[in-house]
Amino acid sequence: MFKRILVAYDGSQHARKALEVAVDLAKKYGAKIYVAEVVDTATILGLSMGPVPPDIIDSMREKAKADLADARAKAEAAGVLVETAMLEGDPAAAIVEYADKIGADLVVTGSRGLSSIKRVLLGSVSTGIVNHAKRPVLVVK
Repeated sequence: MFKRILVAYDGSQHARKALEVAVDLAKKYGAKIYVAEVVDTATILGLSMGPVPPDIIDSMREKAKADLADARAKAEAAGVLVETAMLEGDPAAAIVEYADKIGADLVVTGSRGLSSIKRVLLGSVSTGIVNHAKRPVLVVK
């Protein structure tokens, strides 16, 4: 049923739970997991009143790189095939686009992430994924 499971990841507690669920499903279905973290350049650039210092975006990329390495290690320790991707832009849109690109059978996301400012202004990433994805979405609380 599920051969390609995409996990929207940001290192938060809810994302780690989503990864656990995805790993469990992957083991049951013999699926490969794709873990993607989005560097939210859309919000940073949209909220700024001037140029964004490159070191801010670089630090966001470094955090994403570390998160993805951690997620990869957890999936591999469980014996699951895993591929990671760092994306940039609006998180919900980037995840939906990536799900289409890889032909994901399922998208797994946490119910809340780390972007509380954006959630207040624009709605949650998980809501955006649910509303725009063309495939099943599992939201983990």
